[in-house]
Amino acid sequence: MDIRSAQKIARDTRLAKGINAEDVSLGFCLLSDEVAKALDIWSTGSREVAEELATIAIFLLRLAEMVGTDLQEVVEAKLAVSKSKVYGQLPVTDDAVAATNHGKLVRDKIPQIIRSRGQEPVIYTADIEEYSTRLRDKLREEVEEYLASDDDREELADILEVLYALARQTGTDQEQLEKLRAAKAEERGGFADRIIWFRNQHAAPAQEVRMAAAKL
Repeated sequence: MDIRSAQKIARDTRLAKGINAEDVSLGFCLLSDEVAKALDIWSTGSREVAEELATIAIFLLRLAEMVGTDLQEVVEAKLAVSKSKVYGQLPVTDDAVAATNHGKLVRDKIPQIIRSRGQEPVIYTADIEEYSTRLRDKLREEVEEYLASDDDREELADILEVLYALARQTGTDQEQLEKLRAAKAEERGGFADRIIWFRNQHAAPAQEVRMAAAKL
């Protein structure tokens, strides 16, 4: 299944039940919550992180459909030509100072792009443990940038790219991730119904149910 079809299915599964799936603000909130949940699960070393990444993908795909974004087109463009915001010399901001002091994970072609502009990047290759941590930092950064943007579809594509990289870290390729997402959506549904859960009410004891039925 391609991205374009997946994002339509993620939204239509709820629309088919007659429930409005147009609350974009709620979609952003749910996406942010799921990212935080996935990070918590990963930090405990749980093997369920792959399923949580699939859940995030469902949220992201549905949100893309809600805002009218063809994520397939944008992701393909992103993969063909890297358009990271980190070009040449970093602007003088608090984030830039932090990046200068501690570094940040950037796309693979960024060093090449910087060199093409006549500068030499100061870089190193992270080990697996640091790479895993940096990827999670990058996911948080991209989600925050998207939430702060004006429905920037390139930011959605950035999130998806980081999700794919995180999935590969768990030994899950893009196709496997999509299968996990589809299976979970089939079992538990997507998130287009806008259902907010608080708690479960205690079921009435069987004897009370029988007495109530006898009075009818």
